[in-house]
Amino acid sequence: MHQLRRKVFHERMGWDVTVIRQWEIDGFDVFDPLYLLSVDHNDRVVGSLRLLPTTGFTMINDVFSDLLPDGKPIHSPLIWESSRFSVDHEADVPIGPNGISRATAELGLAMNQIGMGLGLSHIVTVYDAIVHRTLRKARCAGEPIGAPKRVGGTLAYAVFYEVSAETERATRAASGIYGPVLEDDMEVGLQKVA
Repeated sequence: MHQLRRKVFHERMGWDVTVIRQWEIDGFDVFDPLYLLSVDHNDRVVGSLRLLPTTGFTMINDVFSDLLPDGKPIHSPLIWESSRFSVDHEADVPIGPNGISRATAELGLAMNQIGMGLGLSHIVTVYDAIVHRTLRKARCAGEPIGAPKRVGGTLAYAVFYEVSAETERATRAASGIYGPVLEDDMEVGLQKVA
């Protein structure tokens, strides 16, 4: 996962990120995040993201606050942040009628299912204009919070995703994935939390 993050953020996007022994790793990784991984049939990580509650330190509040209206931070036990969304374009495959990738769809479905299991109302994230266009075309983009701004060499959006059955239906329709995306033990763990 950290090697994929290096490939995406350091090599492809050219961001000024910390790379230690081929891993991209940052200070938010020490806050016990929940990592979601999309793996292929060979157990290779094809996509990943990180979830953190907005009641603590988050990238949206502590790094990308200029993307928030009036820089006002988001702090709510009902809203978690998704960050470090990474997809290996060389290993991933487009699916569905509008070109959403398998890893993107699996991560979106898993994020929504975990959010529903935890009783969340929204997931907040930052992504670039290319991801926004792809997800908008697939009809499962988040709702921009404010105007996009340049972050490094990319145009970035802060967006809210509603955690809901409707979000799940839209993502499943866009991807054609109708089976489970979470491992059985993860679903059992969410039921215990809820």
